[in-house]
Formats: sequence, C-alpha cells, structure tokens
Amino acid sequence: VREGFPGVRLLALARNRGFAAAVNRGLQGRRGRSILLLNSDVEIDADLLAGGVRLLDAHPDVGVIGASLVHPDGRPQRSIHRLPGLETELLPEWLLGRAPHRRSGSPGAVRDASESRSRPPPFQEVEAVRGAVFFLRGSLLAEVGGFNEGFFFFLEETEYCARVRRAGYRVVSAPSLLAVHGLGASSKRRAPLATRIEFHRSLYRYLELERGRGVSILARGLRSLRGGFLVLGMVVAIPFSPRIRERLPERWGLLLWHLRGCPAEPCLVDALETSPPEAS
Repeated sequence: VREGFPGVRLLALARNRGFAAAVNRGLQGRRGRSILLLNSDVEIDADLLAGGVRLLDAHPDVGVIGASLVHPDGRPQRSIHRLPGLETELLPEWLLGRAPHRRSGSPGAVRDASESRSRPPPFQEVEAVRGAVFFLRGSLLAEVGGFNEGFFFFLEETEYCARVRRAGYRVVSAPSLLAVHGLGASSKRRAPLATRIEFHRSLYRYLELERGRGVSILARGLRSLRGGFLVLGMVVAIPFSPRIRERLPERWGLLLWHLRGCPAEPCLVDALETSPPEAS
C-alpha cells in the first residue's frame, strides 16, 4: 500500500486485533461528517459512495446505512438481519415476520413517512445491517462511541446498530446502493472451523450483553442440541453425499467446542496467522 498509494494515510497494526479494534483506530483520526466501513472482500463504485453520503445528509434521523449486497455472480445476498434474542433462537425467520411486535422496524418494514406513496422510498428501516458496507454518521461517535472491542469478528456491527437505535437514530438499508460481497473470502476459506466458532463466540457475547446471561446460556444449550442432531444426520447421510463428508469435520469440531464449554481456543486470529491468504 505504501508503495502503490503513497497518498494514503496508512495505520498499520503490528498484530491483528480484530475488526472492532482496527475500526476504532481509524475512527480516531476521522475528519469527515460521514464514515464508510468497508470489508476487504467488497467491491463498490463511486455511485455508492456519493449515494450513501446524500442519504445521510438528507435524513438527519438516520444513523447507519447498509447497502444491498450481491454475490460475485450477481445472486442477491442477505444484507439485513434481526437483532439476536431468545425469539430468533427459538423461531424460524418466516414465523418471526408474522409476530406483530417484531414488524415495526423489522427487516423489510418501510418506515420513511416523508416519502410519497407514488414512488419507492430510498431505504427501508431495519433492526440491523450487515457490516460489509456500513455508512455511519460521524456525529454519532460523540453520542454512541466506538465499536465494542470485546468482539474480535462478527456481530460488532449488530451490537453497534442496537446502540444507535437506543440513541434514537434509525438504521436503514438502501436498495439503490449496490455492492459485490465475497462473503467470507478473507477468513472463512482460510480457517473455516475457527471462523464458525468465532461467530458463535460473538453471538453468545452479544446475547449476554443485550439480553442477559440466562439467554446466552440457553442459546448455547439450544445450539449444542441442534448441532448434535445435525452431526448425527450427516453421519447417516455420508454414503449418499461426498459434500456432506467434506463438511462433517467442521460441524463436528463446532459441536466439540460447545461440549467443551465454549473455551477461548481455538482463536481465529491464531488460525489466520497460520493460514496465509490464497494467491489471487
């Protein structure tokens, strides 16, 4: 980066401290009124940059904007999600959408009353957006603070969306902002088991912070039980599917991690350091 882009202000960390810590380091030196957090496996164009800033400027009550994400082959990708809780652990997504108390502010709920019904709104108000493309109002840093560095990777943006909503700002997804997302190309392909474990570690941390320790413990139990049944089913289906045979070690490793009490090991940063990036 130094050689190819000498005009870039580069903040190099000696060790991978995780997404939240790295973002906070960058936010310390921010100067603009708008901020864009961008994953390393995302491709965007100038229209997305200008569109995100325009939406933030035009809607002072919007704190966070997410983009409409697609796979490299053009297939739509899930760009929004609900805030995790006991209900999301117990109920399927289609049933959650029918719950009256979840409709307001839930993914897909249009909430911009200022827009005319004769034309589509510029965004949808949601509970949380995927952090691959994450526009943030700069003034929020003084009110909400930075990202929680207790999260190494996964759900740090979800926890931030929860705080933004509590501060009285809206979290929205803009269909007009299109971005191509590799979806885990920077970690999942290099360390699949450690990446999956890190997601669950972050999920349980989020649930304990936002919903209480009891909900976090219950979620661990539910996911351990489901994982056990899944592994059993995969073992039975091995003779009929080579793909299942390839995926079984990862699922078995996740189940063992749960049965061991969700320890601090394996650590994703160690797994990434021992697994160099693939040549592009």
